[in-house]
Amino acid sequence: MKSTKYSQFSLHIFKKIANRFFREDGEKNLLMEKANIGIHYEEYKALTCMNTLIAAISSITVALLLYLLFPSNSMLLLSLILVVCIPSIVGLIYWYYPSYRIKSRAADIDRFLPYSINFISTMSETGVSPGEIFRTLAKTDIYGEIQVEAKKIAKEIDIMGIDNITALKHGLERSPSKKFKAFLQGMIGTIQTGSDLSSFLTSSVDRYLRDDLLSRKKNLEFLGLIAELFVMAVIAFPLFLVIIIAVMGFIGKTTSTQFDVIYLIAFVMLPLAYYGFYVLIKSTTIQEIGKGKKEVASTFKELYENNRSSIHIIFFSIGSLIFLYLILVLLQTFGYLTLSFYHILEVLFLSFLVIIGPIGFHSYINDQKRKEIQNKFPDFLESVGNSLDSGMSVFDAIRTSSKGKYGKLTPELEKMKAELSWNIPVKTIFTNFARRMKNPLLKRAIITINRGIEMGGNTSKIFLAAAKEIRQVNDVREQRTANMSMYTMVIIMCFVVFLFIMYVINSTLFSYFFNFQATQGDLGSVINIVDYNRLHYALYSFVFIQGVGSGLLGGFLLDGNLSSGVRYSFILGIISIIVFKLLF
Repeated sequence: MKSTKYSQFSLHIFKKIANRFFREDGEKNLLMEKANIGIHYEEYKALTCMNTLIAAISSITVALLLYLLFPSNSMLLLSLILVVCIPSIVGLIYWYYPSYRIKSRAADIDRFLPYSINFISTMSETGVSPGEIFRTLAKTDIYGEIQVEAKKIAKEIDIMGIDNITALKHGLERSPSKKFKAFLQGMIGTIQTGSDLSSFLTSSVDRYLRDDLLSRKKNLEFLGLIAELFVMAVIAFPLFLVIIIAVMGFIGKTTSTQFDVIYLIAFVMLPLAYYGFYVLIKSTTIQEIGKGKKEVASTFKELYENNRSSIHIIFFSIGSLIFLYLILVLLQTFGYLTLSFYHILEVLFLSFLVIIGPIGFHSYINDQKRKEIQNKFPDFLESVGNSLDSGMSVFDAIRTSSKGKYGKLTPELEKMKAELSWNIPVKTIFTNFARRMKNPLLKRAIITINRGIEMGGNTSKIFLAAAKEIRQVNDVREQRTANMSMYTMVIIMCFVVFLFIMYVINSTLFSYFFNFQATQGDLGSVINIVDYNRLHYALYSFVFIQGVGSGLLGGFLLDGNLSSGVRYSFILGIISIIVFKLLF
C-alpha cells in the first residue's frame, strides 16, 4: 500500500480528526514500516475514516432502498443490520490490517530465513562485504519478504550513504520477525568484534535449519489433529447422518423434504465443509519451502508453450464431452432416449470425471518426475563439490559427476554435458536447466550457485551448501508424506466402509421396504410411499460428492497440493458410479 491522491485527499478531509485521535509518532510509523505499508500512520487512519464513512453512506442508501421497495418489519431489521455491520466490518478490517500484515510478513520471513542465511553464507565464502551480500540478496526474487528487507538495507547503504552497521541496525528495528532480528543482531556483533563472519554464518545455517525442521515436526503433529477432526466431522458423521435420514424416510411421518435434505448435504454442506477444512489446513500449517509463486505468462503464446501438454489434454477432454453431448441430443431428438433430471445428473458427474481424470493423472506423472529429479539433484551437486575439492575445474567436475546414474535427472545432465562441449558458460548452462525444470527450489539453488561462481571464492562449498538446502526440503516433504499417508488411507477406508454399509442396507432393509411397498400399496401409518429414483439418486449424489471431496482433501493432507488429490477424487468417483450402477 502506497500513498495515493485518494489517501492524501482523505488526510486533507480528516486531518483534524487524525491529529486529535490518531497522533503520529515514531512507534506508530515503525508499526507501518513493519507491515510494509508505505504511508504514515496519520494518513492510514485518515484513509480508514474515509472508507468507513463511504461504507456507512452506501449501506444507509441500500438499506433505505430495500425498505422502500419491500416495506416490512423483517426488512427493517435487515436494513438496520446492514447499516451497523457493513461500516463496522470495513473499519475493523482497516484497523486489523497492519497487525495482520506484520504477522504474515514475519511468518514469510521465518519460512525463508534458514535458506536465505544459507545464501548469505555462500556469498560470504566468496569474500564479499556485508553490503554487497545484501545488494545481491535484494536482486534475488526467491526469498519472499526477506528480499524486501534486503532492499531497504541496500538502499540505505547505496543511496543514503549509511554504513553497514547502522543500516543493519535499522533493518533490525523495522523487521517484524524475531528470528531475523536475532540473526541481524548476531551479524552486527560479529562484524563489530572483528570475528570471522563466515564461521558465524555457517553455524547460523546449521542452527536455523535444525530449528526449521523441529518446528515443521511440531506442525505435523497439529496437522494430524486436524486430520482426525476432519475424519470424524466431515467423513464419518455425514455418512451415518445420511443413513439415518434415508431409513427415517420410510418410517417417518412426512417424506416431502427428507430426501431433499440429502441433496442439500451433498451439494451445499459437504462442499462448504471441505472448503472450510482446506482453509484451516492452509492457514495453520507451515507452507513448504519448495513451493514458489507461479510465474504468470505475459502472452498467450508463452502460456501455451509453458503448458502445452496440459492444454492438449484439457481440449481433448472437452472435445470428448462435446461429442458425447451431441450424441445424447441426437438420440433424444429422434426419440431413442428420454433424458430425465436423474440422467442429466449422471451425465454431469461423468463429465466432471472426464475433465479432472486425464489432467489429474498427467499432473501426477509430472510431479513424480519432478520429485525424482529434486531427490537426485543434491547427489549430483555433492558429487560436483567433492570433485572440486579434489582440484578439478568446474567444467571437469560437472563432466565427471554427470556420468553417474541419477534416474530421471540423467537426460538433463547429458544436456548439460553437451552444452559444455559447445563451450557454453556454466552460468548459462545452469540457468537453462532451471528454466527447463520449472521448479522453484531448484531455481533457488541455481541462482545461489551462479551468484557464487560470479563472485569467485570457494566454489565447492557453494555446491555443497545448495545440496544441503535441497536435501533439507526433501526430508521435510518425505516426513509429511510418511505422517499423513496414514490419515489419507483412513479417509479412503471410511469411504469404502460407507459404501459397504450402504450396500448391505440397500440389499436388506431398503429392498424389504420397496418389496413391501409394491405388494401392499399405501400402508399409511406402517411405512411411507418412497420414490425409488429419488432416494437412489440422493444417495448417489451424496456418495459421489463425498468421494470427490475425500480424494481432494486426502491428497492435500499428503503433500500440501490439491492437484495431488485429483487422482484420488477420480478413482473414488469412478468407484461410486460403478458401485451404484451395478450393485444398487
